[in-house]
Amino acid sequence: MVDKPKNIEAEGDRRKRPMEIPAELESRFLRVGDKLYRSAHDKEPVATIAADRIKAKDQTALPDLIKLAKENGWTSLKISGDAEFKRAAYLAASAQGLKIDDYQPDAKTKAAAEREQARQAGVPTAKEQPSRSANQSRDNKEQTDPRSDLAERFRRQSDVQNAKDPELRKAQSHVALAMVVAAERFPDAPARQREFVSERKEEVAARIGRGETITGIEVKQRQEQRVREMEQDQILQKSRSIAGR
Repeated sequence: MVDKPKNIEAEGDRRKRPMEIPAELESRFLRVGDKLYRSAHDKEPVATIAADRIKAKDQTALPDLIKLAKENGWTSLKISGDAEFKRAAYLAASAQGLKIDDYQPDAKTKAAAEREQARQAGVPTAKEQPSRSANQSRDNKEQTDPRSDLAERFRRQSDVQNAKDPELRKAQSHVALAMVVAAERFPDAPARQREFVSERKEEVAARIGRGETITGIEVKQRQEQRVREMEQDQILQKSRSIAGR
């Protein structure tokens, strides 16, 4: 079975000049010609860009890729790909105020997008609003579970965005720890590192969706502990070497 192409295209007023990487995204992408990588260790690019098209390789990069399109003057988008890719692209685009002309979201996806837009606009939550009518209460119950929305946002946003998100900062600390552990376990296998971190991120997202309380962890302490362990091992090895002479 051939995978559907996963593209984001400019719709309407297409841009013809080369795409530029704005300063705020330079730290997130390494550009080599028309290919975008996350780092020099990546074997495959997360996306390939053109004046009016972005071919996404990594779905988790969609929020940054949508922002890239927006910063280059795109005002509406056209997407192609499987259902999950289209859904993720729609949510990322809606969160940044961009319109997708050829996609009709289902009720839950639309509700999730509207909730995120309201959150960014600072609209009061249901608890903060005055008394509601019976119909309003019923409609609210029919909307998607807030925990599912939060879990979806955690999956959709980049690591930098989750680290800055007050509601997801503690959850992101577990992903940050996973990055440290992955680097220790698979120092010469960047692809395995990414796979390990992706698995841990999905586990955390599932916990968020179940409504579990996630406490933050201090990654710096874990790194310092690892340094101390390495120093102790070196001292022990040196002592054994001296004793053996």
